[in-house]
Amino acid sequence: MSLTNTAIVGGGIAGLSVAYRLARIGHKITVIDPNPGLGATHAAAGMLAPASEVNFSELQLLQFMQHSSQLWPEFASIIEADSNISLGYRTEGTIVIGYDPSDALELERVSEFQKEFGIEVNRLSRSDLRELEPALTSPLSFAALISSDRQVNNRLLVQGLFEALKKYHVEFVAKTVSAISPNKTNEFQITLYDGEVLSPEVIVLAPGAQLEEISGLPQILYNTVRPVKGQIIRVDSPRANIITHVIRALVESKGLYLVPRKDREIVIGATQEEVGFNNTARIRPIAEMLTNSTTIVPEIGEADFREHLVRFRPGSVDNYPIVGQFGTSNLFLSLGHFRHGILISAAVSKHLASLIDSGKIPSEIAPFGMDRFSGS
Repeated sequence: MSLTNTAIVGGGIAGLSVAYRLARIGHKITVIDPNPGLGATHAAAGMLAPASEVNFSELQLLQFMQHSSQLWPEFASIIEADSNISLGYRTEGTIVIGYDPSDALELERVSEFQKEFGIEVNRLSRSDLRELEPALTSPLSFAALISSDRQVNNRLLVQGLFEALKKYHVEFVAKTVSAISPNKTNEFQITLYDGEVLSPEVIVLAPGAQLEEISGLPQILYNTVRPVKGQIIRVDSPRANIITHVIRALVESKGLYLVPRKDREIVIGATQEEVGFNNTARIRPIAEMLTNSTTIVPEIGEADFREHLVRFRPGSVDNYPIVGQFGTSNLFLSLGHFRHGILISAAVSKHLASLIDSGKIPSEIAPFGMDRFSGS
């Protein structure tokens, strides 16, 4: 395919990353979003942790997440070079802990599964854990280090992409898309809420969980994406380096993560609720996150509360991303990234940009196309 005039619908990590990849190879890019970078991407923790995100029923996705994790060092490096902004890319790894014996049994089961797929899980003794993270409560029933996990500061990542996109003259249109629908020649075009109609050669659909707010699309797309509510908290710790690793914990069967930043911020998350677009800040999940955080790291009880956010992750019906061309049309999809959006963005953006540029489907994203659903 020759260099195209491409419109990216959605300014979250899915849209910004493919805009960046395409702009770097010369495509003319317009990103359409009234509030770019302020959706689910703004609330994310930025964990690049395929090993810790492993699910027994999602092995193909695990392989793709591992592939994307391997792309992240170079991806971070080129964004930093183009933007002159450090992204907070960190390589300390994840410490997985279980609070009580039943938590330990579950994590031991998971760690055996992880090892079967070549993931290095190193059990930690009490003295090992005390040396790595002395602020953690003791004793704990299970502790292990997954050194292959990484993290990036999601908000610095967005800032870096904004600056890098300026370098490549990407245009931002701060308007809401009303409809994306086929014209008389069956090419999709964009209608904005003010009535303006855009007819780019290529449209990349990456609106996150807000897909249903856009009319005119084939019904199958609405049937395959759903919003998943999450609540996340940020606190300012009372001193630097209370924790230095990402901590993933089970506390009386409740999942929790703690993500440290270099500015003393700790990101605490995350809940997951299938409640549609109900954005109520429910007290119980918030209380559980804070209580379990201070159970694991008592000093967090002295932290200053910075922020609480509710956002909606875009999940597909099978929890796999939806990436590729819609039929033979000019519509390309980057949907359903669910809780892995930042992690898989390095790979999705690379291979989707390659598909748009060359017209050939990279094998890495072939399993995630719409052809796995009927009617596409």
